Order: sequence, then structure tokens, then C-alpha cells
Amino acid sequence: MKYFDFHTHRRQQREGVTAIVCVGTDATFDGLPNVSVGLHPWQVGADWATEVEAVGRLATRSEVRMIGECGLDRLRPNFDLQLAAFEAQLRLARELRLPVVVHCVRAVDELLRLRRGFEDVPMVFHGFRGKPQQAAQLLRSGIGLSFGPQFNAESLRVAFGHGQFCLETDDTDVPIEEVYERASSALSISPTDLPVPGTAWFRAI
Repeated sequence: MKYFDFHTHRRQQREGVTAIVCVGTDATFDGLPNVSVGLHPWQVGADWATEVEAVGRLATRSEVRMIGECGLDRLRPNFDLQLAAFEAQLRLARELRLPVVVHCVRAVDELLRLRRGFEDVPMVFHGFRGKPQQAAQLLRSGIGLSFGPQFNAESLRVAFGHGQFCLETDDTDVPIEEVYERASSALSISPTDLPVPGTAWFRAI
């Protein structure tokens, strides 16, 4: 069986695992076949425009499958700067025709507002742990959901039924095989019945 890890910070992968490794603008990714690159909201500062320019230069490389992770985090300061940086990266994703891996903490309303101006940009909310009502709201807007080792089982079922979900390890030590096992158990299906995301979301991987 082959496994797909939608979002990880782990650079070394087991045999049989295809992963998109998240890197920042100051990290080298030579030798990594599939990466996402973006300005994380925790790193947004007064120089965010310069950092987004760096994202744009890196994102033209063939290894880059997604922009991100980028987004909004109400638990961090400079929320107005986060909004500006996130919107700039959404414009960049539109220009480069790349999907976006979204970090969102207590800012779903703002995310949905921005979504209305970027409905042509594929977005996936990574590490989703919210309730099924919120999952359904995001899915209706066209935002896919990615689930890590900890998740709301009913939300996973909603996303599975909608056909817009991924699985990930993020920054944990939990192997993606175990995430598949947990997800398949919650869905009462075999891990082999969990679909791999369509290539429409990514450059060919």
C-alpha cells in the first residue's frame, strides 16, 4: 500500500510514502521531490512583503507543489500584517496556479471572507480539528480539509463524504501509516479504501 502525507515537516520518509514537506523561505530543499513553501503567520513581521517575494522566487521551482503553510492565527500579534501577507500569498498562488495549505487558528470568519475573493484558488485547511458544523461550512466554500493524528471523527466523516480531505503528520512523530489506521478506524473502512488526493490539487507527484 502507498501512503500520501499531505503536510509534514519531516524531511526523511519511509519507503512507500509520498509526502509534501513544508519549508520556509530560509530553508534549502535540494533533494526533496515535493515541497510547499510559504510565509507562516508566526513569522510575519514588518518585512513580510520581502518574505513573500522570496516565496514567489522559490515557488517557481519544479519541486514546489503548494504555497504554504500560510494563513491566520488569532493567538499571535500583528493580525493585520498576517492578513496582508496571507492575501499576497493567495495572489501569488493564483498567479502560479498552485494550491494553498492554510494555517488557521480562531480566524475562520476572516478565512471565509478572503475565500470569496479567491474562489479559483484551491485551498486546504491543514490540521483541522474543528466540529462538523464548521467542517461543513468550510467544505461548502470549496476549502478542503486535512486531518492529522488528532481529529474530530464526525468532521472526518463529513469531509470523507464530501470527497475533499487529506491526511497528514504535520510536526508530530506519528507515522502517516498510523494516521491512516486511525482515520480508517473512525470511518469503519480499510486503510486501502482511503483515496489519494486527485492530482488536480497538485503539480504531478
